[in-house]
Amino acid sequence: MKKIILLASVLFISTTSIHAQKKKDLLEEIDKLRQELTTTKGELNDSRKKEKATLTQVETMQMQVKDLKETNASLLTNMSSFTELSNQKAKNLETSLKSLQEKDKQINTINDAISKSDSVKLATLTVFKNVVGGEGKIAVKNGAVIITVANTLLFGDNDKSVTIEDKAKGFLGKLANALNSKSDLRIIVEGNSNALNFKDKSIVDNWDLSARQAAAVVRILQNEYKVEPKRMDVVGKSEYGSESIETSTRIIIDPKFDEFYGLVKESMKNGSKG
Repeated sequence: MKKIILLASVLFISTTSIHAQKKKDLLEEIDKLRQELTTTKGELNDSRKKEKATLTQVETMQMQVKDLKETNASLLTNMSSFTELSNQKAKNLETSLKSLQEKDKQINTINDAISKSDSVKLATLTVFKNVVGGEGKIAVKNGAVIITVANTLLFGDNDKSVTIEDKAKGFLGKLANALNSKSDLRIIVEGNSNALNFKDKSIVDNWDLSARQAAAVVRILQNEYKVEPKRMDVVGKSEYGSESIETSTRIIIDPKFDEFYGLVKESMKNGSKG
């Protein structure tokens, strides 16, 4: 019986000891699980914080990407506008350059025409300079050859005379020959008189006298030397037109400017074809 009781006690103690060990082990396992759970929770919280931060960063990056896309679209639009504007400016520059080249060509054409015209004037001046000799003065002014002859040579000492002196006809004859050799030139005879007294009531004033004296010169050139009358004009300047105290008659030999402009126009036309 004692053995049974002893055995039972041993069994009880063993069982109790085993249960105690198991309980201890179980408690340790629970503590370990609790620690792992706490650690896991911490890691989960950290992960959630990181996830939130990452999502915020993603949203920020998405906003930045959106802004970059909008900026890129704006830049592309501006670049397109700039390219279009640059192309237009290039076209305008090309048009301006062509216009400048055309104007330069026109200027060269006009200069060439002027050179030709100046050559004509120089040749005309030479011809009439030989005619005038010492009987008058000759110059070029405003594109015309101007011969100035004293009224005393043409009309004598009577400052109110409208009759050409015989001594003047030799000069007018030489002048007429030169004019007839150059039928393309116009002639303006300009009277400049400065008479003081008009006792002869048939002459009103110096305007009247200047015109009559100029007409007398034209009449001689027409009637005696066959200068074409359509080429000649008469101008009376009176005492207000003279460039000097001495009264004089000016014979203005004027190349036809319409022909000069025609030459320029024709040259421009030919230049545009080239």
